[in-house]
Amino acid sequence: MKLLIIAFALVLQLPAFGKNTEKKPLKALMITGGCCHDYKTQRNIISEGINERVPTKFEIFFEMDASKSKAYLSKKGWADGFDYVVYNHCFAHETDAKFVESVTAVHKSGKPALALHCAMHSYHWKLEAKENGKKDWPEMLGASSRGHGPKAAITVNKVKKHADHPIMKDMPDGWLTPGGELYNVQKVYEGTTVLAYGDNGKVKEPQACVWINTHGKGRIFSTTLGHHNSTMSSMEFLDMLGNAVKWATAKN
Repeated sequence: MKLLIIAFALVLQLPAFGKNTEKKPLKALMITGGCCHDYKTQRNIISEGINERVPTKFEIFFEMDASKSKAYLSKKGWADGFDYVVYNHCFAHETDAKFVESVTAVHKSGKPALALHCAMHSYHWKLEAKENGKKDWPEMLGASSRGHGPKAAITVNKVKKHADHPIMKDMPDGWLTPGGELYNVQKVYEGTTVLAYGDNGKVKEPQACVWINTHGKGRIFSTTLGHHNSTMSSMEFLDMLGNAVKWATAKN
């Protein structure tokens, strides 16, 4: 009888025990705002879409003014306490190289990041290359992009030898975005792994549109996809972001 009472007591404690062992949500910071896109809507599409796939509590810094965004990212410890950072912004005309270097240093020290669409055009157009021929922001991303083609749907084709990468393995091959604005990627740096190329039916050569890079200790995921809300809202795009978060925040 005594053993039955002990067993019954343990059963009653099981739900509480299970609850205590649940993983806590990740904490993420989204930097968004700037030129040419519906960031007010996209901040919700991205944060809610990722959270459904990888439980994440988001803090969102939304600022359309480049100087105010710069001021925020110039604060000491702005990324402290977050598991990863999402950049969905467009500030192409920054001229302060030291500021850009300070932002990339955060990720070089180990902070994971996801860079979406116009983040590829931010922080480098008006800056001079360093002695190694690179600029800090594209060097962090692993590729350099400037300009884009006409608005047209993009066929996203996986790179065969990386088709089983954790970010792409569950993704359909040859999926078509609802809309698009295929970016021109002039240079993919050594050490960068391109996971998919995009084709809008108008370019001579498909352009890298999904890739990963390790910058110092930080894992960086980048995609040029996502100009339209319809693309960002698509299951394929959000599934890809969820996979990217898991990859970028992995400890191994």
